[in-house]
Amino acid sequence: MNEPAASMSDDGLHTGKAKASQTFEGVQILRGFAAMMVVFHHMCWVVTSYHPGHSAIATFARLAEVGAGGVDVFFCISGLVIAHAARNLAAGAGHARTFAWRRLLRVLPPYWVFTGLLLLLWAVGIGLKGLNVTPGLVVASFLLVPWPKTTIDGALSYHPILDVGWTLTFEMYFYAICTIVIAVAGGRRIWPWAIAGLGIVAGASLLVAGPEAVASDTLASPLLLEFIAGVLLARFVAGRAAPRAGRLLIALGVAGLIGSVFLPDPMTWRVLCWGIPGALLVAGAVLIPVRLNTPLLRLLGFLGTASYTIYLVHPFFTLISGTLLKRGTMAQVPADMLLIVLTVAAVAGSALTWFFVEGPLIRLLKPRSRTATLAQRSLGA
Repeated sequence: MNEPAASMSDDGLHTGKAKASQTFEGVQILRGFAAMMVVFHHMCWVVTSYHPGHSAIATFARLAEVGAGGVDVFFCISGLVIAHAARNLAAGAGHARTFAWRRLLRVLPPYWVFTGLLLLLWAVGIGLKGLNVTPGLVVASFLLVPWPKTTIDGALSYHPILDVGWTLTFEMYFYAICTIVIAVAGGRRIWPWAIAGLGIVAGASLLVAGPEAVASDTLASPLLLEFIAGVLLARFVAGRAAPRAGRLLIALGVAGLIGSVFLPDPMTWRVLCWGIPGALLVAGAVLIPVRLNTPLLRLLGFLGTASYTIYLVHPFFTLISGTLLKRGTMAQVPADMLLIVLTVAAVAGSALTWFFVEGPLIRLLKPRSRTATLAQRSLGA
């Protein structure tokens, strides 16, 4: 979820042979749509929870839940990008260390910034008033380690303080497996060694800790199949161009997501209901060559570049929106109109934040990456 662009050379890692250099702009655009799906999902919850009126959009079948499928699309993209970008890395601790370090630099600093901001809001009494903030939870949240998070009304989860960070725990686990494979066998062996490693750890977790253990929620989660799908796409689809087949796969993926709206409980079966359509969408986006040569396509490309920021920042917009609605502000606006306005505002506002946090951080921490070049261009504009 946190790849800054659909660039197969984002890490800027050099090898003895060649450097992975293919860029999939279609995947970049898909990242933007996936981020917007997640924002829509959370705004539906805000409107249905706090608006006194009825939202036909948010309550239509399972439409609101399907927005959560954006996460599944992100996981497929992450598997694709990492496996393809690292495919030419030679075996060795040095390459593995560089790979891991660049992943940490890419993921953690923006996440830490916004987690710190959320803690500041809690400290001054503005946000998270119902959360029991403990030192253990704070440390675990910054390290992306599952930790009990409780509220004053007794609710329990193992998500970090910035709730959407739960997906980054999966990302970090996948990166760790890939780092080990690179150290031992090289990046080309992410297929199939990383897949085998994920399976071995999942089996061990289920046998030792049991399916109900907190560790198994991550180490043996079905969601890991979506990363594996991305790895398979990197091995068998990346590097090919087949626009007709790509359009068919995208149509099938969209149809799958739309069809899941009418299923009774797609969240329980999300890998089937959203993971498979997500993998089809990613495969289609890979196969269709795209050039960002129109204003609309450049805008969509930018939303893909800013998708990590959108994902991390939009909870602040849901927090503000929920607070205002609980106070009666905006209650007179029709629920469906408000849902649309709030979703657009959250996407736009979060994307603009990219220019002030993530973009400068990329330039500072990864100055030679392709994403830094995009950041320089965007910030200059």
